[in-house]
Amino acid sequence: MEQGRERAVLFAEVIGAAELYATAGDTAAHETLERCAARLSKAAASWKAKVVKTLGSRLLLLAPNADAAARAATAMQVAAQDFSPSYGPILGLGVGFHCGPVIEEKGDVFGDAVNLAARLVEQAARGQILFAAETAAALSPPYRRLLRVLYSMPLKGRSEDVALCELVWRADAAATFLPLAASRPVNARLTLKYRGSKLQLKDAREVLTIGREQGCGLVLDDSEASRHHCTIQRRNDHFVLVDRSTNGTYVTVDGEGETRLEHTELILRRRGWIAFGSPREPTKETVEFSCD
Repeated sequence: MEQGRERAVLFAEVIGAAELYATAGDTAAHETLERCAARLSKAAASWKAKVVKTLGSRLLLLAPNADAAARAATAMQVAAQDFSPSYGPILGLGVGFHCGPVIEEKGDVFGDAVNLAARLVEQAARGQILFAAETAAALSPPYRRLLRVLYSMPLKGRSEDVALCELVWRADAAATFLPLAASRPVNARLTLKYRGSKLQLKDAREVLTIGREQGCGLVLDDSEASRHHCTIQRRNDHFVLVDRSTNGTYVTVDGEGETRLEHTELILRRRGWIAFGSPREPTKETVEFSCD
């Protein structure tokens, strides 16, 4: 038994697996997820990250350090872009990793770093790579330049809120952007209205958290909403909503149908409404938004 060795622990979660089982059936879904796991394993191995075990739609991996974890996480996200089968839902990948001492025993791994990495992947939306601020300090300068500080939130098993960071690995404007890339200045603005109050979001550095918790930027009086239900941030000239809830976020764009988000993200456009935990109804609490 090896004790107390510093490692980077990664969890990679295939998002959309539950819907795949529901629509494609157990056998086809299981075979698809096995192929996804094999592709992820191969991508991670090229950066010295090894799969310890597979837990349904989730993989547990070990890497020698934070940089290797960042490289492996990025490689897995690239591999995941071609996940989806010709049938069923669109699949994606969320990744969370954390550095710290771990215990390796009988083909498994234990320790606080494992527990925290597992909590982080639960917060990761499709296409996201999340880690705590203390792990960010272990990254080398090239990777620290590609991180974005998000917000602090409570995680199960932690006595204090955990400051979250995201590794910005894509360069497409519709998804995410590299902080070092040149971009034209834009004067995009998002206006949110809730219970007679109005809030505007313009700064690309600001992450707005919406939920029941009193520390949120927009506090909801809605029993169906999670404490930290969703976030909104400007990315170039877009405002992107990311669901981080238990029961989902429902977005209706004026003149279009309603979209349910489950740990996925959506670009807000024109004018519409956001409902929390269940579909929008005339009597339900909603936040109205408008983009200009």
